[in-house]
Amino acid sequence: MMNPEMEEQISFVLEDDNEVMTAALAASESDLDAENKQMNRELIKKHETIIAKVEKGKLPTQTELQLIRDANEIHLSDKDNLNGRHEQAEKLNDWLDRITEFSKNQAIKILEQYLDKDPHTPVKVYRALHTLWEEATPNDTAEKPVFDDKGKCHKCGSKVSFADVTDTLVFVGDEIMKRYDGDITNRNCVKCTYPKQYVDHEHYDEPGLPNGDGPE
Repeated sequence: MMNPEMEEQISFVLEDDNEVMTAALAASESDLDAENKQMNRELIKKHETIIAKVEKGKLPTQTELQLIRDANEIHLSDKDNLNGRHEQAEKLNDWLDRITEFSKNQAIKILEQYLDKDPHTPVKVYRALHTLWEEATPNDTAEKPVFDDKGKCHKCGSKVSFADVTDTLVFVGDEIMKRYDGDITNRNCVKCTYPKQYVDHEHYDEPGLPNGDGPE
């Protein structure tokens, strides 16, 4: 059964996100193009489905949990609690961390981000993470989405992607002595994986830009 407090916060963040998207769709001078409007409509329906499921005490799927996390982010980032929901957002984020399943790649990324906050992390820890990465991605094969030889996403055709790069730092005591440039550890198509952020970057796919003939 769902925790009543989590049920309430999940419904709140999804309904709040839906209100924002509905207002954007209704605005006479909306910046959204037809494709993004359709994406918003589909996301609103997905949110409504999750709300109905949660209200029945059913646990969301892993994909639905990610949508909940995305909607909760704006309240989690509200450190000054201007919207009055920061504490609830932190509790929901903790709950999501406990219940969300991670792939090997996601687990490695989380460990890297956590360890990067500590300047005293030994180099061997990063080397161990690199070993795990090699095990998680045989033959350096990354998880989908897959890009073609021109950098286009095979799924949607966009050339815009976010990539994480891990460098190896050599410490002597607390002093950084050397830096070895790392490899891309994770690369995701922005349009497919981060549709909200894609709005800020979609102009790179417009025809006429250097190497940017856009999605086909």
